[in-house]
Amino acid sequence: MEITYADVAWLAEDYALGDVWCLTFVWGLDEPEALRRIGAAEGSIRPLTYEESNDEGLFPDTVLAGRLGGWTVLIEIGWWQAIGREALRALSTATEVVSVLRHDHATHNFVYARDGKTVTSFNPMIPAWRYGSDPDRLVDAMRAAGFDPGHAPGDEDDDENVDHPTVDGALLLAVRLTRVVLTREVVYGPLLGGVVRSPA
Repeated sequence: MEITYADVAWLAEDYALGDVWCLTFVWGLDEPEALRRIGAAEGSIRPLTYEESNDEGLFPDTVLAGRLGGWTVLIEIGWWQAIGREALRALSTATEVVSVLRHDHATHNFVYARDGKTVTSFNPMIPAWRYGSDPDRLVDAMRAAGFDPGHAPGDEDDDENVDHPTVDGALLLAVRLTRVVLTREVVYGPLLGGVVRSPA
């Protein structure tokens, strides 16, 4: 199945999840284990939907988790616990993690981690500035998702009239790496939730 921008457009273009959210894909863990690794209190883990969490004012402390094939996706609204250093190390131990942060008021982020370490991480608006143990690992996949891995705003050869991908490209990259396409039915449907206390 070819994955195209149309598969992520509803998340990238709309405010379906608001203007601050984090989607984290974890390979090989079931929902309870993924929630425990991110720090969810054991007694707080229970079935929830996005609508229930939103209506009951459970965000940002509640993280939702859904299983899709071999991946579990963690959905955070208004926060980004999964890409904190300790949480990311725990989530990616003996497995791999792909995460996309949308933050319209600060900095977007894309992270790929494996075996407890960040392999590559970058701000989708500045794809030339990559960090991690192997920052160039995903360069070919970045290009295929529309990124110019050498682009940094303000460069002499930067064409201000050219639209560069940001969250849309990061989502497309994540979906192509995981082969997991998030639909409204998946995101809004029955999920498992757990409380992870956000820092004040």
